[in-house]
Amino acid sequence: MTNAVLFSESYYQQVLAEFDYTPFDLKRFDFSVARLDADTLNARYLCHHHGEQYLSAAPERRIVTTGFGMSGTPHLATVSHILKMIELQRGGERCQIVLGDLDAYNGKAKPYTEVRELAERFREYSLRLGFDVVAGIVRSQESYLPALEAMYLLGRYVEQADFDAAEEDNHGYYADLGLVDATMTFRRALSLSLMAADFLALGHDHDAVLVMLGVDEHRYVRFAQQVRERLDEHVPLRGGFALTAAYTRMVRGFGGHPKFSKSIPGSALDVTTAPREVRRLLSGEPNIPEKSATYQLMCQLPRYDGATLLDLHAHCQRADPPWQRAVSEFADHVIDLISLWPR
Repeated sequence: MTNAVLFSESYYQQVLAEFDYTPFDLKRFDFSVARLDADTLNARYLCHHHGEQYLSAAPERRIVTTGFGMSGTPHLATVSHILKMIELQRGGERCQIVLGDLDAYNGKAKPYTEVRELAERFREYSLRLGFDVVAGIVRSQESYLPALEAMYLLGRYVEQADFDAAEEDNHGYYADLGLVDATMTFRRALSLSLMAADFLALGHDHDAVLVMLGVDEHRYVRFAQQVRERLDEHVPLRGGFALTAAYTRMVRGFGGHPKFSKSIPGSALDVTTAPREVRRLLSGEPNIPEKSATYQLMCQLPRYDGATLLDLHAHCQRADPPWQRAVSEFADHVIDLISLWPR
């Protein structure tokens, strides 16, 4: 069986080396965004890719986008992404959440009625958490013609090798578990193409697009950037905009799994987890911040600023009473978030 990629600090350094990223490509934050200071941004995100180009665009001409596959009910790492988008929105950034119903229909071979129903619940959940659909966008992929048209127009600029190079880092692990196709099938290529088209369609009306994804999905942004560079005068798509990214850290999965996953039972806290189980799992993690899903979730959920997270890091290592109290209070917060999921 293929070994799982564990998202340690050595993994991040490997990504830099393998894909020829330089410190100028993937950088730590040394500026504020949406009224968040650099320390808080660096706790919330691993790095940014040309984030300064995003900020150089006028606020009304830039947008942050993220998306979620509708392969199952959301786990808490997915919830943290929604909350980070709300945090950015409240800080003045225009934000878009794409509900990947067609992504799950093709990429994960989920039934159409199931992914459409799940998309509606995701949308309602985003609103209950606080996303403002007047100031921003929550939409599905189904029936969104600008992205579907862009996907078709991009077809002549994509090679098969582009798809093969865009496999997620843990693809082999998921394929061995029977969760995805082992090869880049046509339906999976369609799923990836539509994701890239979602990014590029935003370039029609914006001078800068910031894609917010987990660092394990950095190849998807790279795929879109490489295809965009091939656009010429024969395609009615605008390539002259900044396509940038902010990459989040991963939350280590329970049970030895590399990360929280909607597709792997037992790997994550999700919106169906009972309160007693939430408390058991969060209090049972090792007192090593780099291996503690509890501490990693604390960093991901926009509840603590950078200074507080540094204090919690030290308390986690000592497993002292302040840490025990913090875990208990955090469990209450997680249970409250779970309770908002539409039943």
